[in-house]
Amino acid sequence: MKRILFALMFVLLSMALTFAQSVGEIRNPETFGTRVFIDDLGREVELPANITRIAPSGSNAQVIVLQVAPEKLVGLASSLSADEKTIYPSFTHSLPAFGTLYGKKANLNKETLILADPELIIDVGDIKGSVEDMAKDLDTISAEVGVPVIFIEANMDNYPDVFRRLGRLLGCEDRAEKLAAYYDEVVETIGKHSFVSKPTVYITSSNDALEAVIAGKSHAQCAEKAGAEVVVSSKLAQNGSISLETLYQLDPEYIFTYTEAGYKTVTTGSEWSTLRAVQNGDVYLVPSMPHGFIDNPVCSNRIVGLWYLASIFYPEAGIDIVARTREFYSLFYGADITAEQARGILHLN
Repeated sequence: MKRILFALMFVLLSMALTFAQSVGEIRNPETFGTRVFIDDLGREVELPANITRIAPSGSNAQVIVLQVAPEKLVGLASSLSADEKTIYPSFTHSLPAFGTLYGKKANLNKETLILADPELIIDVGDIKGSVEDMAKDLDTISAEVGVPVIFIEANMDNYPDVFRRLGRLLGCEDRAEKLAAYYDEVVETIGKHSFVSKPTVYITSSNDALEAVIAGKSHAQCAEKAGAEVVVSSKLAQNGSISLETLYQLDPEYIFTYTEAGYKTVTTGSEWSTLRAVQNGDVYLVPSMPHGFIDNPVCSNRIVGLWYLASIFYPEAGIDIVARTREFYSLFYGADITAEQARGILHLN
């Protein structure tokens, strides 16, 4: 009787395993050519097993996909400027521009996107609104263009994980690991010095230099990751604007401007001359080619921004910012720029 029971159990177990294997093959890339990816909104999205054609959702996604798997891009968020073309790989110069998929500045050209025939659209960055609302929005967009859309949350706290995750998804593990390891090196270097002091900074995006970057927001993350204190809080700024009187009270050690006009305002305006950053010559025009080193957009180009800020905040670290900039552009963009080009990008000429 026991032998019969054991035999029956063996047969049932074999049947169960066979059934499980057959069900598993529904998502087996070798059999059906698809797999399921769970994005950072909790959505289960069916994707091709071998992804070769990607459309970015916007500038943030464009930059990080370019850095991990450039050959898979079938379009860009916006057309490249002449300066950007000196850094971006030559094959990208003729790619179509789709516009931005999502957000306040959404201007997606669905016809251009469909004609480019992507297999996947990648959205990268912060969650916009609630998880539920964003998930519905991406599902709607996916249905409209007939292309799966995934979202990966990315910021300066998790870039290594994002690189590695994209590497696994896109079959570029080795390259992704190099990018992740590089970022870890930057953060480790800064960590050795940032505990000594916490420099105070004011960052402005406007020509009159009174539009402030607010502490704790994604736009301030690069400076804060570099160990600085961004002096303007949301309580001090009205709709992002701040008065000179308030700045006099804050009196930051460093001022960073995004525009040349803003830089000129701060460095030549008599009403700014009493600020110690101006008196000490610690006012900087932030590099922005091909993308902003601190912001604009809040993308992974900010990794070289960490080197840039650390070279200013911690001179004792001995960071050769020209060499580090050339190194970053070579690894992340495949662009071998000269020392003179790097100095131009850094506004050191």
